[in-house]
Order: sequence, then structure tokens, then C-alpha cells
Amino acid sequence: MVDNVGVAVVGVGFVGGQAHVPAFRKIPGSELVVICDKIEARVKPLSEKYGVKYCLDYEEVLNNPKVNAVVLAVPTPFHFELAMKALEKGKHVLCEMPLAPTIEQIRKMEEMAKKSKVVLLPDLNFRFAPVYVKAKEMIQEGIIRNPIAAHFREFIPAAALAEQWPAGSWAWDINKSGGYPDFTLSVWSIDMLRWLFMDEISSVEWMTNYASLKEFGGILGYNTMGIIKFRKGIVGSLHYGATVNQLASTSRLEVYGDNTNVLHAVWNNKIVLYGSDPEPKEIPVEAKGTRMWGHYQIDNHFIECIQQNKQPLATVEDAMRTQEIAQKMVKKPK
Repeated sequence: MVDNVGVAVVGVGFVGGQAHVPAFRKIPGSELVVICDKIEARVKPLSEKYGVKYCLDYEEVLNNPKVNAVVLAVPTPFHFELAMKALEKGKHVLCEMPLAPTIEQIRKMEEMAKKSKVVLLPDLNFRFAPVYVKAKEMIQEGIIRNPIAAHFREFIPAAALAEQWPAGSWAWDINKSGGYPDFTLSVWSIDMLRWLFMDEISSVEWMTNYASLKEFGGILGYNTMGIIKFRKGIVGSLHYGATVNQLASTSRLEVYGDNTNVLHAVWNNKIVLYGSDPEPKEIPVEAKGTRMWGHYQIDNHFIECIQQNKQPLATVEDAMRTQEIAQKMVKKPK
């Protein structure tokens, strides 16, 4: 077994700085060696807060003998190049999703990981989010008997989207990112449904409506809807929206069973069961900080896979299958 795994977090924006960095400061068997970002004003305060070294040059990370594993939380256009460099150096890689803008690039990343005999883990953290783990447990216990249909919706405030990805940034360039933000943000829930039902999506039809939101700098407020069907017959619908205000922001999974029971996973902290009782039964899901959406758990799993030389629960094949479904929505608005 490998002793402490030396980790570098590259990209300390929202996910890297608020999820991965604090997670790796607490995960047993890991040592956060260095954090890296091109913007010193962003990385230096984080370095001081957590008492870890920082650098501005990615090559410095790759050449650091104490770094065994690299966490890539940079924008999607940089995933392929930075991951390939790390894999070639024999570094294990945990990479944010989408894994790369194209399936061809993902295949090359997979080949390099196999050649270098290292772990390449796509950050499909919804599989580890306590609210979805609990939902899956309840389904497997037979509470809704057999699932026959599902619906997932995720509405992001237009103001928040414009702040994170302003018009003109990489997120709105299909060639750089693989698709618009609806594509970029859909991959976690699509994979979660595959994992939830242990089945593959056999067909999908996407319908999109993009609205130019001038009051938010001209970003494209999207409403993207997909109708899916799984190989074993489960049908489902997906709705990704970014034309709402803060009050209408939500994340909600609904699963319907053939015994007429219905299960809802609301945000990241509550399960609601509509069963035989006169009133819905609310089941709180306690999770705080980096554990709420499964970031701590998947980071911990990454370390375990390296130390114990075991196959990750989320694979590169999972990332490819998920992105193949998501990329079918990608088209320029009329």
C-alpha cells in the first residue's frame, strides 16, 4: 500500500478552491503538497488560509517529486492538455467533468492512463452525494418496488450563471468547451441516473430554447429538455434551465415506482417519500461542507484507489457514455 499520497490541486476557482482544497486537507492518507492557479490574487489567500504552498506554473507541479496525484479543476478547454501532461509524467489524475471537449480526446486520455499505469478518475461526484446514495438505497430496498419513470430538473439563477461564465468566456464557445453550459452542467445528473438504475440510456431526444438575456450581459439563458429511455424500459425526462431568479433555483430528482409510491430527492439534504401514509414522509439527509455534493467522498475514493490499487467506482467509460448522451444536445441556436 502507498503511504501518504502527495496531491496538487490545479485551478482554485469555485470547485477547486471551495471543495477540493479543503477536502484534501482532511482526507487520511493524502497530503496537499501544493495548489496551483494562474491568478495569484486567487491562489495566494487560499494558500495562507490552509497553510499550503502555492505556485503559478503548472510545470512546477509536474516536476515536483512530492506530487503523486493531480486534481484538475480548471476550465474544460484545458482538461485534455493538462491531463495528458500529468499522465505522461506518471501522475494519477482526478479530472473535473466534462472530462474533455470531445470523446476522441477522452479515449487518448484513457490510453495514456493505461500506458502509465495510473488512476484517471472523472469527477462524477453525484454518485457520492449522500442524498442520491440514500435514494439509491431506498430504491434497492424496494420502497417503490420497481422504478418505471424518473424526472430530474436543475434550475440555475441567470445572475449566478452570468457571474460564473460571462458572455464571451470559454463556456459559450462550443469548439473550446464541447457545448454550452447546459451540456457542461448536465453530465453529473445524466451519469447519476445511469448509476441509480444500473442501466444504460438507449435513446435520447433533446429540445432546446436559448434566450439572449441582455440584462445579464447577453448570456444565453437556456431551457434544455431531454426525453430518455433506458434499455430495461425506464423512461425519464430532464430539464436544465438558466432563465430563473434565485427564488426559483432548484435541484430535484423524482422517481416513480410500479407500486404507486414516489420518491423525491430535493436539493442535497432531503428525501420525500409519497407512500401509503396520509402525509408525505420527509427524511433529512445530514451532510455539510464538502460532503454535501459528494466532493469529499470522491476525493477520498481517489486516494483509496491509488493506495489500494483498485478500480474506481466511476470510470473513464462512464464519462464517455455520459458525454455521448449529453453531446447530442449540442447545436448552435437558430
